[in-house]
Amino acid sequence: MRPVLLAGFLFPALLFASMALPASPGTVAVAAQPTGPGASAVLLGRLFDARSGKVVEQGVVVVAGDRIRCAGQEWDCARPRGAAVHDYGRSMLLPGLIDLHVHARPHYIGAFVPSGVTTVRDANNTLTTIAMLHAAPGAPRILTSGPALDGPASVLGEAPSPLGSQTLETLMPVTVTTADEAASAVQALVGAGADWIKLYEQLSPEAMAAAVQAARQAGVPVMADLGLVLTRGLSGAQVDAVQAGQAGVSTLEHLSGAALAYQRMGGDPRAELDPALLDRLAADIAATGMAVVPTRANTRQFNAPGSLTLEGLPGEDRIRPHFEGFWRYLEDAVAGESARAESAADLRLSSALLPRLLAAGVPIGAGSDLPAAPQMLPGGALHQELQALVEAGLSPVQALQAATHVAGSILGREDLGRLEAGALADILVVDGDPTADILHTRKVRAVWLDGEVVELEAAWEQVEQALEAVAR
Repeated sequence: MRPVLLAGFLFPALLFASMALPASPGTVAVAAQPTGPGASAVLLGRLFDARSGKVVEQGVVVVAGDRIRCAGQEWDCARPRGAAVHDYGRSMLLPGLIDLHVHARPHYIGAFVPSGVTTVRDANNTLTTIAMLHAAPGAPRILTSGPALDGPASVLGEAPSPLGSQTLETLMPVTVTTADEAASAVQALVGAGADWIKLYEQLSPEAMAAAVQAARQAGVPVMADLGLVLTRGLSGAQVDAVQAGQAGVSTLEHLSGAALAYQRMGGDPRAELDPALLDRLAADIAATGMAVVPTRANTRQFNAPGSLTLEGLPGEDRIRPHFEGFWRYLEDAVAGESARAESAADLRLSSALLPRLLAAGVPIGAGSDLPAAPQMLPGGALHQELQALVEAGLSPVQALQAATHVAGSILGREDLGRLEAGALADILVVDGDPTADILHTRKVRAVWLDGEVVELEAAWEQVEQALEAVAR
C-alpha cells in the first residue's frame, strides 16, 4: 500500500523523529543594538503597510524594546535621543512573515527566522516535541495545536490512541470516537497549553461538532484537515469543507474537504470541473466565515516536483543537501499513475476554487505545510508558497498580506503581521520590490525578531550544525 502523503504521516525517521537537539553554541546571535527593554532603534527604508497594501516610499519604523513605537512616513515619527539608526536605503521593510501551517522539528526550526519567517503555527506534533521546539536555539515565535484529533482509523498512528492509552505528552493523534471523547480531548489539550485545536480527516460529524464547541467554550480556535483526493478525502472522510465551516472551524487547511463537498453537490472532482458548482461551493464556504490556508505550493510540488524554484531561497545552498534524500522518498511515493492523477485533480480544484474564494471575500492565509512536499525547504517554503499564490491568481500584494496582515488576523493577533505602533517588532528587510515581483521576498537583507536584529550568518551556521549532527 502506498504511503498517504501530507501533514503528519509516514516520514523517515531522519527528518521527523522527535529527538533532542545536539549541543549548540546557544541562542541565535543578535547584534548589540538595541539592548534592554527600553532600548530603541530607528529603521529607514521603503515601508510596506500590510493593512492597506501600499508602500510608504520614505518610511521609518521606530523600535522600543520588543515593540514598534511608531511606523509610517519618516517625518511623522520622532526619533528617540540616542537611538541606533539603521538606514536600509531603497530596501523594503516588511512585517516578519507568518507561516500558518508547518510540521516543525527541533533540528531545522532555526531555519525559519533567518529566512524572514518570524512566526509559525505548528499543526500536529506531540507535546514533547512542542516543548523541544520552544526550547530550541533560534526558534521563531511558535503557536501550536498539539496532536490532532482523529478517528480510530487514522493514518497518523498504527493503532487507536485515545486519552489514557499513554501519557498525553506522547500521544499523536488523540483518537476520539464519540462527542464526549472529543470534548475531553480538547479540554486536555487546552489545559496543556494548546493555542489551536487541529481536527483531522477521519472524525465523525458528531465528534467534530463537539470538539469545535468545546474549543469555543475554552476560547481556542480550530483548524481542520479533511483530506484531499490524493489522501483520503473521498475514501473515508465524513465531514466536507462546507460542513466544517458551518460547525465553526476557523481555518480550512489545504482546501481539504472541498473535493468531498464538490462531489456531494453532484460533481466529479476527478473530471472536468463545473463552473456553476464551483461558484456555489465558493459561496457556501464564504458564507461560513471560515478562513482558508490553501498550502498551494504543497499541491504544486506534489503534482510536479520542482515546478516552484529553489533558486534564491534563503539558506538554500547550505541546507538543501540535507533534504534531497527525503525529497526523493516523497517523489517516489507519488510516481505511480494513480497518484499522479489524484494530485492533478487536487491541483485543478485548487486552481479553479482559489480565485473564486478570494473574490467571495474569504480570508486567504499563507502556509507551507513544510516539509510534507518535495523540493521545499524550512523557512524558504513560505517564499515558495507566496510564489504559488501569485501564480494561482493573487496579486503580489495580496500574497504578502496572506503572510502578514491576514495571517495575523487569522491568528487573532493584532500585534503580528503589521508594522504599526504597538505591534511586536518583527521586521523583514528585503532588497528589491516584492509588491512588483514576489520572488524578491527571497532577497533577505536583515531580520529583526522581538526588536533585535538577527546575525544571519551565525543563524545559518547554527542550522547547519544541527542538521549535520542529525545526519551523523
